Amino acid sequence: MLRNFIFWALGFFLFYSYLFSQKATNQEALKLADYVRFLASDELEGRYPGTSGNYKASSFIENKFNEFGLQTISGTYRQTFPFPVAFKISEKTSMVWEKLIERPGLPKEMWKVIPKKWDVGVEFQPLSISENGTVTADVAFVGYGITAKDIGYDDYEGIDVAGKIVIILSDSAIGQPKDERFIPYSKLDYKVMNAREHGAVGVIFVKVQSDSANVFYPLKVSTFARSSGIIAVQAKRTEIAKFFPKEANLYPTEMEMQKTKKPKSFLIPDTKVTITVDMSKETVEVPNIFGIIPGTDPELSKQYIVIGAHFDHLGWGTENSLYRGKVPQIHNGADDNASGVAAILHLAELLSRSPLKRSVIVVAFNAEEEGLLGSSHFVKNSPVPLESIVLMLNFDMVGRMKDNKLNVFGTGSSTTFDRVVDSIAVLDTLLLTKGSEGYGPSDHSSFYSHKIPVLFLFTGAHSDYHLPSDDADKINCDGIIKVANFAMKILERYGNSYEKPDYIVVPVEKSSISDKGPGYSKVWFGIVPNFEDNPLGLRISGVSAGSPAEKAGLQTDDIITKFGGKTVKNLQDLTYILREFKPNDVVDVVVIRSGKELTFKVKLVAR
Repeated sequence: MLRNFIFWALGFFLFYSYLFSQKATNQEALKLADYVRFLASDELEGRYPGTSGNYKASSFIENKFNEFGLQTISGTYRQTFPFPVAFKISEKTSMVWEKLIERPGLPKEMWKVIPKKWDVGVEFQPLSISENGTVTADVAFVGYGITAKDIGYDDYEGIDVAGKIVIILSDSAIGQPKDERFIPYSKLDYKVMNAREHGAVGVIFVKVQSDSANVFYPLKVSTFARSSGIIAVQAKRTEIAKFFPKEANLYPTEMEMQKTKKPKSFLIPDTKVTITVDMSKETVEVPNIFGIIPGTDPELSKQYIVIGAHFDHLGWGTENSLYRGKVPQIHNGADDNASGVAAILHLAELLSRSPLKRSVIVVAFNAEEEGLLGSSHFVKNSPVPLESIVLMLNFDMVGRMKDNKLNVFGTGSSTTFDRVVDSIAVLDTLLLTKGSEGYGPSDHSSFYSHKIPVLFLFTGAHSDYHLPSDDADKINCDGIIKVANFAMKILERYGNSYEKPDYIVVPVEKSSISDKGPGYSKVWFGIVPNFEDNPLGLRISGVSAGSPAEKAGLQTDDIITKFGGKTVKNLQDLTYILREFKPNDVVDVVVIRSGKELTFKVKLVAR
């Protein structure tokens, strides 16, 4: 029996070592490999917030915190917040057409109005960006719904759609227009914003002629999709085509536009439509997981270092996925970010055995991929006073180390960071690539915007990013140990010293992105967006140092409501509006600050 067990154990060890291709060569690395393998397993189905896999991941992390002896605040490791998971369409949602039917030989006032009621989910369906409400209006067809001065094209030229509901052609596959000139203008949220700015009160999308012309875009919840400010629905092509006049049927009109490359917009005669949209987002509570390791010094223990990593990923694929296959696949997110979670679990265990003088909060953030929602919630509902947090250390994608190379960002967010990380790198024989900027596409941004110095550790981008192929067998767990050891020296440096790193506003270099041509923004504004819902407009999390926004006086938590005379309801609106300006333009930006409306003049500069 014992002999059989020995042979079994030896075989398992050899298999395990093979599985990780000798990237976990010691006991500590093998333990991290176990963490990564579970978090990135198919069982957890990509850890998308609100799914069973996400809850399993949170329970796994919670159990590890408990096993290591981390303390709770208010008796729990969990800090929950609402996360949208589905739309609920009420029975109030409806659509009724009123078509005046000609009666030959009789005057028009004696013609009969024939109402036609459409059923939601059958002939029409709301879009996720629709506003709730009811509108009744005349109808106009406005082609592709595009206004593109840089290519000399405008579907709204020569037609007044103020107070009307507009019919707009959309692509059968979003982002794949038949006319390549329209690629930058192909997204539905752009077309809705453009219709709204031309005075339309509602939008009806109909797909271009194709095999999927009568298939609705799925009504998916996305934290990046925001209400557009007007009602927006989609209709089956075969049904809406019945309301076009005989002399301008839908298909011939579409073919003529493709042939001539010119707009052809017109009013739909003798036709009104009433659209009611009433839908709401269903939410569930999802957790951040955090625990505290109290400091040993009576005075310094009242100050905190936060180490964090997000544990959510893309599930079966979201709009952030780069996968373009037709068959859905699980996005396991081994590097992004099971690797970062493995790193903070390793550090949590080490620190629980040998606490620092300062206290340490270890946080596994949720919903990072959906716009830093978990870390944003954490800083707004911090378990300790924000001013007592002296440093935030973030781990995101630390599982692909090659040739001892490590990226460290945020080194400019404190005057002490450069020399400290350089000296540690020499001892650890690491080759550092440093970046001074405190803002970035990960959870440290939420802390930096609240005037907390940050460091962000990252082992580099790779071809598996946001693809189903980001799997556990590609993770260098020995490399994660090196990252954690490097981080531990930083923690010991600041955790056992009375020195408190100062906070520095880092000037931002303008983007070096090349000019992509017509349809893309050529100017830099310099705000850090907030991805939480706000009915008033676009709330900002901060402004980049040296940016036009900062120079004009915009501040963290300002809500932008107008830019250059156009309404801003969300980040997408602002992105599209910026395309219309050129360097050195001076624009009025209207914001709400502490309940008061303020206007700033902003001079835009080249990207």
